[in-house]
Amino acid sequence: MSETIAVDELVVPITVDFLEEDGIYKVSCPALQGCHAWGATLDEAMQAIPGNIRAMLEARRAKGSPIPPLFERASAQTPLVLRMVPA
Repeated sequence: MSETIAVDELVVPITVDFLEEDGIYKVSCPALQGCHAWGATLDEAMQAIPGNIRAMLEARRAKGSPIPPLFERASAQTPLVLRMVPA
């Protein structure tokens, strides 16, 4: 018997840095190496990161590249809940 497990939401760890010399915020997803978003404000960067996560996952799936374990059961419609973790 095969079971399908639906993921209601996915808690995604992120880090936030303020790049003083550039005067911008950088939000990163450590679970998805190389996935970042930047913004003039923290709000701008936080709004951009979910789209960047989804785009990177879509590109990996299209290329047949490995998907990090955290994201294996997530679909394109799974809501992402961002949670800040220590850098």
